[in-house]
Amino acid sequence: MKPFEIFRSGTHTDSRGRPFTFSDEDLTAIAEKYDPALSHAPIVVGHPKQDAPAYGWVKSVRFSDGRLVVETEDLESEFSDLVKAGRFRTRSASFYPPEHPNNPTPGQYYLRHVGFLGAAAPAVKGLKPVEFAGDDEAIEFNEPMAGRVAWALENVARMFRGVRDFVIAEKGVEAADTIISGWSIDTVSEVAQALRSEPATPSLNYSETTEDDMTITIAELERRESELAAREASFAESQRQADEARRKTNAVDDAAFVTSVVEAGRLPVGLKDLATALFSDLGDEAISFSDAGEDKQMTPREGLRLLLERLPVPVVQGELATGDGPDFSDPLHVSEAIKSEIETAKARGETLSPAEAGMRLTRR
Repeated sequence: MKPFEIFRSGTHTDSRGRPFTFSDEDLTAIAEKYDPALSHAPIVVGHPKQDAPAYGWVKSVRFSDGRLVVETEDLESEFSDLVKAGRFRTRSASFYPPEHPNNPTPGQYYLRHVGFLGAAAPAVKGLKPVEFAGDDEAIEFNEPMAGRVAWALENVARMFRGVRDFVIAEKGVEAADTIISGWSIDTVSEVAQALRSEPATPSLNYSETTEDDMTITIAELERRESELAAREASFAESQRQADEARRKTNAVDDAAFVTSVVEAGRLPVGLKDLATALFSDLGDEAISFSDAGEDKQMTPREGLRLLLERLPVPVVQGELATGDGPDFSDPLHVSEAIKSEIETAKARGETLSPAEAGMRLTRR
C-alpha cells in the first residue's frame, strides 16, 4: 500500500465536541517523535478500545504540506484486497493526548492507531478520503452527530423510495400510498437536509448527544422498517385473498353461463364439463383480433362467452353431427377431435387454442 494522508494541521472538533488546534509544528513533532520501537501504531478496522486485531502496522510518519503521511508494513493480504475493492473508503487517526498516562512521549501528541472505516462521512475537509474518530481514551475526530444522523436519514429515505417505486410498478400509486406516501419520504429527506445545513460548531450539546441518541435513532428506524415489512406482507396477503375470491367468483359465473348455454340448446350437454374446464384455464390478458376488417380486443374469457352465445340452435333434434364429423354428444370423442384439429393445424405451422379448434369443428 502506498503512503497515504491521515491528518492535517488546523482546528478540528473531536467526537465529544472538543476543539483542538494542531499547528504545523505539532504535526512535525508527531512525525519526528514516532518510533515503532517505542510504540508501534497498528492498522485497525474502526476504533477498537484495545487496538486489536491489527491488520498491519505504521512503519513511519512524515510531515508534508500540512499533512501527516504514513507508510505501512506487514499488511494482511486479505485486508489489503478489501481496501483495494473499496470496502474501506475512509481512514481516521487516533492520538494520545500529551497528558495521557500511556503516552510514550509525555508532553506532546503521539499517534495511537490508524483506523479504516466503511460507510462513514469525513469530518475534516480537504483530505483525500480521510476521516477521524476514536474512543474515550484518545482524542477523536469525527463528524458531528447531526451529520451522522443526516446520513442515516438519507439512506432510510432512499430505501423507502425504492420500496415505493417497486410497489408503484407492481400495484400502482394508490397501493403504494397505503404502504408509504411520497410526502412521508420527502419529510425524511427535508429533515436530513436541514441537519446537513446546521453549522458544525462545537458545543456542550455535541458532547452530550452521542451514542445514546444515535442508539435511539437507529432503534426508531429499525421499528419503522419492521412496520413497513409488516404492512407489505399484509398487503400481499390481501391481494392474494382478493385474487382467490375473484377466481372463485369467476368459476361460479362461468359454470352458470355454460349451464345456460346448454339449456338454450346451443351446446350439447355432453360438452358442458369440457366448456367449464376451458373457462377455468383462461387468463385475463386482452387478446387482439380482426372481426370483419375491424380490430377488436377482449379477454379470452369474454371471447369464449361470445363464441358460445353465438352458437346456432340446431333445427334438427338428435345427433348434431353425422358422417365423418365429430359426435358432439360424446365428450371423449369431442376431446379427441379437438386434439386432432390442433395437431393438424400445427403441422401446417398454425397454432390453435382448444376453443378455436372447437369452433372449427362446429362449422363443419
